Amino acid sequence: MRKLIAVIAAIGFIGSTTLSPVIAAQATPGVAKSDEFSAAAKKKGKKAKKSKKAELIATDVSAAAKKKGKKAKKSKKAELIATDVSAAAKKKGKKAKKSKKAELIATDVSAAAKKKGKKAKKSKKAELIATDVSAAAKKKGKKAKKSKKAELIATDISAAAKKKGKKAKKSKKAELTNVVDFSAAAKKKGKKAKKSKKAENVILYRIAA
Repeated sequence: MRKLIAVIAAIGFIGSTTLSPVIAAQATPGVAKSDEFSAAAKKKGKKAKKSKKAELIATDVSAAAKKKGKKAKKSKKAELIATDVSAAAKKKGKKAKKSKKAELIATDVSAAAKKKGKKAKKSKKAELIATDVSAAAKKKGKKAKKSKKAELIATDISAAAKKKGKKAKKSKKAELTNVVDFSAAAKKKGKKAKKSKKAENVILYRIAA
């Protein structure tokens, strides 16, 4: 931008210096018209050359400015690309960190799930053992009840047998008593019968006498 301003200032200076002799020549009297035209043509040619040169300089300056602008744009674009690349790298880094964090969380979750699974298995195993123990205790209790019941039945049978034995003994005793009584009665009856027969024989003997 500074170069462009300097070029414009130079063109303005050249223009002012080239126009002053022409004005001075026109003001001076006694100069032929042909010489004026020739001098004017030369000056015009010089002006045209200078103007063309100035234009070329301006064009070069403009081209340089454009080139510089393009370079600046490219530089800015490169900076933006670098910024984008840096941002993308940071984003990628963040994603990688997040992914790694997610993997670690997943690993922790998996480990926790495995640990929980092991605990659940242990708990289930403990429950099964407790169930087995409870079932064994119940079975043992049932056996004990059956054994106790069997003992009570055996006791009842033994008591009944004893009672029956006592009854049998009493019955036998009664039978023996009855037999003895019958035997004594029979003997008594036999004696009575003998006495009665003897009495009858005495009566008959007396009647006969």
